[in-house]
Amino acid sequence: MRATSSVNGGCATLLGTGHFSKVKLGINRKTGEKVAIKIIVKPTGSKIAMLKTEVDIMTKTEHPNVVKLYKVHETTTVLYLVMELLTGGELFDRIVARGHYSEDDARKLTVVMLKAVLYLHEMGIAHRDLKPENLLLKDTSEEAAVKITDFGLSKIFADSAEGEVIMKTSCGTPGYVAPEVLVHEAYSSQVDLWSIGVIVYILLCGFPPFYGDNDAQMFRKIKAGSFKFLSPYWDKISSDAKDFVAKLLVVDPKKRMDCRAALTHRWLVSEQVSMKNLFDGSAKPAPTAGAAPEPEADSGVDTMQQMFTDFNIDRKVGQGMEALRKAFDLPGDAVRLRKSRCALVSQLGAFYVTSYHLCFIGGLGKKLAVPFSDLAKCAKAKRFKMSPGHGHAIHLTTKDGTVHQFNAFTDREEVFKAIAQQAKTVAANVVFEDM
Repeated sequence: MRATSSVNGGCATLLGTGHFSKVKLGINRKTGEKVAIKIIVKPTGSKIAMLKTEVDIMTKTEHPNVVKLYKVHETTTVLYLVMELLTGGELFDRIVARGHYSEDDARKLTVVMLKAVLYLHEMGIAHRDLKPENLLLKDTSEEAAVKITDFGLSKIFADSAEGEVIMKTSCGTPGYVAPEVLVHEAYSSQVDLWSIGVIVYILLCGFPPFYGDNDAQMFRKIKAGSFKFLSPYWDKISSDAKDFVAKLLVVDPKKRMDCRAALTHRWLVSEQVSMKNLFDGSAKPAPTAGAAPEPEADSGVDTMQQMFTDFNIDRKVGQGMEALRKAFDLPGDAVRLRKSRCALVSQLGAFYVTSYHLCFIGGLGKKLAVPFSDLAKCAKAKRFKMSPGHGHAIHLTTKDGTVHQFNAFTDREEVFKAIAQQAKTVAANVVFEDM
């Protein structure tokens, strides 16, 4: 396969960036097939070995649910990986966008993940960084295949007298990392099963099992295996599903289910798993940092869909003001004055009143920042019948005449007052009115 544009240094479409690489769109000159080209500037020192490991792993794999590496092109300073192009986005984004999602859907996704990870483990590969960001869809079709991607933190292990070579390098992502990694013990491919347990927990309720004000608090809970199936969020979920998760989130890796045991668990082999829409019902707030979720009055937004939206926003934007500044390129002295749930037209998300901007980020990644200096009018408006949720609307009109329609505010009066107060503070000339 010979790919044009990216390998030849052309201005190909940029698909994404990472800490040490970027991905551009390429085209097979002979077939016209589109591919993704991962462009990596060769690191120095021990990271070269890590890079070689990633390439070696990907060239060995051939599975419908593992991203395919077609070809490797190398120069003295750069490595080009010609890979299968995945155009369907992240799995969790697709779940957020769906109107129907059931326990049976979660079960089917779990089977796919486990079969792919079993394949990797039988080849002597541990992924070591399984998380929602690394679960992508082949295309935008309804039946698109889920693909496991990004083996940057993986390491090959081989059979030994005890069945495997133990890995000792600490890696992984906070929230998904296994307890044996955190206590710096020797660990094995069983770390992937812990990560799958965390992902399945989220698939069934919309928020993670371990949380805290900071990583240290979260890590203490992970090391203790301290989590709960909180009511009312888990009330609709079967006892078999809870048992499945509980047998993966086991601190002792030797007592944790492996892939084969997990695939034979009664939740995955049962034909009686509920197909009831978990997105139906009134919303309950997802847990905030450092606190378990608490029930609240009906806010009119679908329960699980809102939870997945909140979870997606937190993982895309991050927690805290510094993450918010980075996400919207806000001034260094900007502070967050209020955060609320709403929808920008039809996309559920979070609305922030900050020192100098009104910001929105949707669960599917849509972002908007309106400076107070550009704001001409802020108006209370009627809710459109086709908009999500049951809350009230606020329309923001900028000086160039653009109108941004925010729907489903359950706390519209408080948001309206916060905007008015900050507009006065920064001396913005804004008209406030009811429509």
